[in-house]
Amino acid sequence: MNLKSIKKHLSIYISFFKVYMKSRLIYRTDFVLGTLSQLVNLVFSIAFLTLIFTQVESLQGWSFNEMLLLAGVGGLILNLHHIFFFKLYSLGDDYIVSGRFDRVLVRPLNPLFQVYASYVSDNNISKLLTNFAVIVYAVSQIGTHLVTPVNLVYGLVAVLNGVMVLGAVFLVLSTTAFWTGRSKAVFWLFFRVSDFRKYPLGIYSGSIQLMLVTIIPIAFASFFPVTFFLGMEEWRFWQILTLVIGPVFYILAYRFWKIGVSNYSSTGS
Repeated sequence: MNLKSIKKHLSIYISFFKVYMKSRLIYRTDFVLGTLSQLVNLVFSIAFLTLIFTQVESLQGWSFNEMLLLAGVGGLILNLHHIFFFKLYSLGDDYIVSGRFDRVLVRPLNPLFQVYASYVSDNNISKLLTNFAVIVYAVSQIGTHLVTPVNLVYGLVAVLNGVMVLGAVFLVLSTTAFWTGRSKAVFWLFFRVSDFRKYPLGIYSGSIQLMLVTIIPIAFASFFPVTFFLGMEEWRFWQILTLVIGPVFYILAYRFWKIGVSNYSSTGS
């Protein structure tokens, strides 16, 4: 994809974004209630973490503020992904079963780009900002020595890679809808496992750890970046891999997507 093509797609995406946000703001009450429900969910998550630390001083050597940092970083990356790329969750129902994917295929734009651009999960914006606030608070408690040029650059690259890792997982799970016709049910596994990002990898069994770095590799979108910030050198290999793994996972997922598209059969409607 050349620079001209990138500018074209960016311009089209901005147009999609404006139209979607205008349509959402027509129903302001729904928008506000959705935002509040997301905030309540986050508050309960932090309250549960606080409850744990009323019983123990640390969790496998992790202090309360370090766990807050882990939850904040994982939540920021997860919600950044969900804001822009969550539409794949309903690919089967909204596009394949309904036959709407036919229209996507005849347009002179990448089909996956069109699916992404058609929806913005604005309810996750409040959670994104709240998780950022959690990170700021945790860093202020742990020590401002964490705020270094190296950590800031690493953090930016790690966030981008983390979003791509989650994007790859969503892409693979949603692509199964080209054979099953539905995509929401298969996401059950991801939503159940996604909470694992809030806790240190070492507390899980070997098989769970393997899953969190391969099948559903959310460790690259939470645990490994945070261990870098905290100077845990025993995870150095994985911390470095975090900076390059996103495109690798996403390219593999995109190839699977293309196989799925090639197996798509129109509903005829």
